[in-house]
Amino acid sequence: MVYDTPIDLLIVGAGMYVCGRGTNGLGTILPAAFEAVRQGKIKTIHLASATKKSADLAKIQSNILKEVTGVCPEIQFYPEKKDDPKAYLNAVSQIKAPCAAIVSVPDALHFEITANLIKKGIHVQVVKPLVPTKEENQALIRLKNKHQILGCVEYHKRYDQANLKLYDLIRKGALGDLLHFRINYSQRKTIPRNMFKGSVETTNIFQYLGVHYVDLIYFLTHAVPVRVMSMGMKKYLLDQGINTYDTIQTLVEWNHGQGQFLSSHLTGWIDPDISTAMSDQRLEVIGTKGRYRSDQKNRGVTFVADDHGYEEINPYFSQFYPDQEGDFMQIQGYGPKSILQFITDAVDIVHNRKDVERLNQIRPSFESSMVVSGVLEASEKSLAENNIWIKI
Repeated sequence: MVYDTPIDLLIVGAGMYVCGRGTNGLGTILPAAFEAVRQGKIKTIHLASATKKSADLAKIQSNILKEVTGVCPEIQFYPEKKDDPKAYLNAVSQIKAPCAAIVSVPDALHFEITANLIKKGIHVQVVKPLVPTKEENQALIRLKNKHQILGCVEYHKRYDQANLKLYDLIRKGALGDLLHFRINYSQRKTIPRNMFKGSVETTNIFQYLGVHYVDLIYFLTHAVPVRVMSMGMKKYLLDQGINTYDTIQTLVEWNHGQGQFLSSHLTGWIDPDISTAMSDQRLEVIGTKGRYRSDQKNRGVTFVADDHGYEEINPYFSQFYPDQEGDFMQIQGYGPKSILQFITDAVDIVHNRKDVERLNQIRPSFESSMVVSGVLEASEKSLAENNIWIKI
């Protein structure tokens, strides 16, 4: 595919997932944007944060990326002089070319920022979750449809080959009638305690992390969630002065053409800081004809060194690999693939090669996120009302 005229890309946010802030890595979104520049899809990258400090740190990371990848795009950073929570709007005002945007900010800011970008006619992808309520989700769908905008959510687990294999098995009926999904998904304590301390009390671990597998179950089965029950525990983080749940156990009852099945989700922000990976995640699916197990942490690759410790590496999510010439590195994996798919779709829409309505039906869209928003809303009500079942 020849991209006759590349578009500009606005990235709103400059945190861990964008450029690796607070980690030893370089993030996923900004490296994916560099790859899109290499592929001729993006001309200029505009990166907007809320603070001058974050913008300066993102600039440092981008300079490292230039050396690593051999790609040297034009990048504009906002704010330029002083802190500005609305710096992304200043960026929009300066972009003259067709543009797409990726939003990676705390959950509580998703609705306002996304709505403002849609009103500017910008195709947008939001890092999960889109929004925590059905009302906000419906409002964004109406706004997106009014402006004929592509609205996507960055649910990269749809692109993981382990999950695509499961998709194929379910589609072929190899597992029989579905009975139960069991998901364990947790992260190190350092995430809520240090990296997200400023915003962690505006979300919870199921909303931040568990949503991945709610969306995945919908993608795999096209089932409809019927009711939800959640129970949370507050101990360690509360002792650290952080009022959010250490763990949340959630049950979801689903209904599809073959009847009902259950999913159980144990999500936690309580793993030891010396655990062998940032995230520990396992998936098991039980049907009347079979069982599918996927250890999505242990991918069979380990690394140990005197000055590094022991690490279990996921080579399929978001990693740099040498290019075919061996001179530079390219970002690969199902994380950047999700972002690159959105960028490709946005470019093709601009050049009238793809239809917005069709893409909103088949991508992880604002429409499909109604399933996630419904589960999140019901889970929040269950937590607040003594862990009772809440109908959606």
